[in-house]
Formats: sequence, C-alpha cells, structure tokens
Amino acid sequence: MRAILGKNAPHTENACLVSGDHSVHHLDHLAVIAFIMNAPIVSDSEKLDQAIGTYYPQVKRVYIQFHQQILEYLASNHDRVFFSVAPYGRDLSPLIEAFFGKKIEFWYCPHGNSDKTLKHYSMQQQALIYGDQMGKRLQEEGHIEPLEACVRIGNPRFTFYTMFKDFYDNLVEKEIFSQFDKKQRVYLYAPTWEDFERSSSFFDFPSSLIKKLPDSINLIIKMHPWLEKHQPGYVHLVEEMCRDKKNIITLCHYPLIFPILERTDLYIGDFSSIGYDFLLYDRPMFFLDLKKRLRNRKNDTSLHTCGVVIPTENYGDCLPFIERHIKVQHLLSHLRQKLYRHAFGETASFASIKKNIEEKRKVSPLDLVED
Repeated sequence: MRAILGKNAPHTENACLVSGDHSVHHLDHLAVIAFIMNAPIVSDSEKLDQAIGTYYPQVKRVYIQFHQQILEYLASNHDRVFFSVAPYGRDLSPLIEAFFGKKIEFWYCPHGNSDKTLKHYSMQQQALIYGDQMGKRLQEEGHIEPLEACVRIGNPRFTFYTMFKDFYDNLVEKEIFSQFDKKQRVYLYAPTWEDFERSSSFFDFPSSLIKKLPDSINLIIKMHPWLEKHQPGYVHLVEEMCRDKKNIITLCHYPLIFPILERTDLYIGDFSSIGYDFLLYDRPMFFLDLKKRLRNRKNDTSLHTCGVVIPTENYGDCLPFIERHIKVQHLLSHLRQKLYRHAFGETASFASIKKNIEEKRKVSPLDLVED
C-alpha cells in the first residue's frame, strides 16, 4: 500500500511515524495512540506495514516506499506527528519548516516504562508520559519545565488490549502457544538490548536456561529487536539452540506484549519495560542485575524490589533457585501493586487523552505525588 503524496493519502490532523525494520517494538505503543487520535501509522518499511496490518488492523496505515518522501508526505497531510525515536522531533521539525514552510507539532510517545535513563526527554517539545513515577523523575531531572506540553496517559495499551481481547488472545494462541507440545506453566524471559548503560542480561544468561530447562516448563524468550540489530550473530545462535526444543519459543520481531503476559506464569528479566507491564498481573518476578551495569542514577533498580534478584553465581543453573524462591513471592505482592500504581496510576479515557493532547495540556509538578 503506497501513499500518493498530497492526493489519495488520508488528510487528517494527526499521524504516527515509525521507520526501519528494527522499530517493530514501537508499534505496540504507537498503534494505541493512532487509535486514540484517529491517525494513520506512516512507515517506510514493507515489513512494518505488513506487521501493522496483521497485529493492529484497527488503525489506518500508510506505506511510503522511499524514505526521502516522508517529509513531503507529512508536510502535505498532517499537522501533528507522534513518534518513539527520540531525535525525530528535533531533527525533522526544522527540515519541514525550512523546505515546506510548515510548522508541525512533534509529540514523543514513550515505548515502555523502565528504570533506564530519561535523558531523551530533553530533546522534546511535546511529550506523553505514563504516570507519577515518570513525571517525578522528569521533574527531578529538570526535563518537564522546558516542555511546551506534557500529557499523562496512564496505561492505554492495556485498555486497548482488553477492548480487542478475543482478537489478540486468538492471535497469540495461533502464533505462539499452540506451538508448544503441552499446555503447562509458561515462563517468559524478556531481555532488553545492550544500551550505553549496559542493561542487557542476554549475553551472560540464556544458554544455561535453555540447556537446563525441564520438559515440565514452557519458555518464551522475547528478545528486544535491537539485540538482532546490534548483535545478530548471537541472536541467531540462541535461536538455533532453541530450534529443536518443543517447549521453547524465541520471539525477536514480535510487537505484542499483553496477550503474552496474560498467559505468563513467571517473568524473568533485567531492565526491560516489559517488567513494568507484568506488574499488572501480580505474579512471580525474577531479575538479573548484572554487576557490569553502570549505576549513576537514583532508584535505577526500582522494579527489582518487586521480585527476587537471581545471584550471579546461580546463572549457570538458575531454575532450582527460582523454584525455591517462588513460595516467597506472595510477600512482594503489595510492592508490585504499589509500584504499578505509581508507574501508571488511573488510565484516562481515550476521549480525555485526545482532548488533553489537542489542548496541549502540561502536567503540573503539583499533580505529581509519591506513592
């Protein structure tokens, strides 16, 4: 489906922009904003365009074959653009104004809540945030004051999932869960990518988990797409190790989160935002907190208080440790619920989110409270 610039393309106020095959994880966030704002998702990747059609048929999509035509398309058809690649607004806005004489609002949409840095908000003029936790961090780091607009949205992704629950549950049953030989306990390992803070556990951990996983457990390894972008050889090695395992499925370029979490019994992670998503289900959580990670921020392991940290000496055979410590996880239930409230709070209605964006509302420091 190719856009015809300024002619047959959908002329609406809003658009969502996603670019490049390895940005598939942005779709689960931008598709919800596209649905709320009645905006098409604009992409320059055939793979992304196909993924939108498969996983988010509720939203419109525009495929632009040539990347260099995106600026002309946006200038000709839209006044407000949502994106999840941090520099887009800073880099594209002046180009559109210089070449096409048009000012467009660029709104940053976060692609997950995590304990990673929020320095990228310093590049934004308009931004969305989830709840008080993100708002407080941005306030303390001095990033809210320069923003022209900052709208709190809660957790609309979960609301979107529940609206279309049957569709998504049937989809992951067909594509994931039906591939297991047996219906049994499901563990999810969701490593993040190796960012500049060295947050990923992927290069120290998965081989032992794969080799020693008993037949009585089904395992989903959901990798960050940027792991393949930066370390394709290691990703393909892990995929090859799992190829003949009837109780292990690897996912790399797979956008859906909540329909997988809905059927996950236990989470293993590091600093992926999926851990914050899993708080909603108040189920056992285990964390890998590598000593190599840079620690230069306050509260950069908040999520880890909601589960049990696996000691590095147990990485070679972690499952006995996990089984021994499942029984204490109920003691952490109140911490999981408390942190979820602080991270997301009450999700506003889609109508109020749309209204607040259109009115360019800005979160006041007085609105942000400690949980």
